[in-house]
Amino acid sequence: MLTLQYFQARKFTDEKYVEEIRSEKSGVKCWELGQSRKYKIVSNWEEIKVDVMYEANIAKFKQNEKLREVLLSTKGAIKAVGFPFWIQWNSRILERIREELRDEKDRDQKKLEHLLSKFEEHRSKHKKKHEDN
Repeated sequence: MLTLQYFQARKFTDEKYVEEIRSEKSGVKCWELGQSRKYKIVSNWEEIKVDVMYEANIAKFKQNEKLREVLLSTKGAIKAVGFPFWIQWNSRILERIREELRDEKDRDQKKLEHLLSKFEEHRSKHKKKHEDN
């Protein structure tokens, strides 16, 4: 399963629709299925979506040695592409994963702590909104 399939499928509660997304081979079609509002979305999606994307990506880098090596060879800020929200978050996700996968002696612990605090801020902000609704 691709990162995109995992992410889009986690949005929904309908198991049949989730399986349709998970089995989709086309990235574009998978994304389109994920944009549907015909099916119920998990109630706390805004709160968990960044963590879901992180989970999908960390699994990808743990399973693929070549990709992991490429990520670990990078230095400095990572520039992601996509919609504005995801440009920011995908950069943070990749930088967090890079730091977590590094040997402890090579890890920028201060950077990792800063990134972890951004994830917590996002969860807290959206958890409050979810609880208020």
